[in-house]
Amino acid sequence: MRRWLVTPAVMLLGLFPAGCGTASVDPATADNTVPVCRDFRTIYERYSNGDAPERLAYVQAAEAAYKGNGKPGATSAAKAAYFQAWARDLRPVARQASDATLKTALNRAADVLDEVAGGRALTAADVNGTWQPLLDTCPATSPGASPTS
Repeated sequence: MRRWLVTPAVMLLGLFPAGCGTASVDPATADNTVPVCRDFRTIYERYSNGDAPERLAYVQAAEAAYKGNGKPGATSAAKAAYFQAWARDLRPVARQASDATLKTALNRAADVLDEVAGGRALTAADVNGTWQPLLDTCPATSPGASPTS
């Protein structure tokens, strides 16, 4: 008789997790890596291969210079505008990141883009060292992200 009374009691207690479900998560400390990575990837793709107006203007200015019909200084100005815009768009994403490592990597990437915009030459290793932690943390298909997002 005792056994059938214990089983319902254990099952009933199992329905009430500790804290009765009233514990709330502080949004400031919640891990938001997935949405931050999604935002980073959107910006990365837009400025690397996509339709960012500054990217398109830079490509157009470089093509014109290559063909010999570009305006003097147009390629340099377009390059600076392109990298400044990319850095500008990354900074709000960095501010949103709750993970300190991700926040640091995003800010470092924006700093490097500003350095390139300012004409400070960087080696390929510098640029790869900047992007690789972000690409490793935020793969093309981030965990929890839908394939269509």
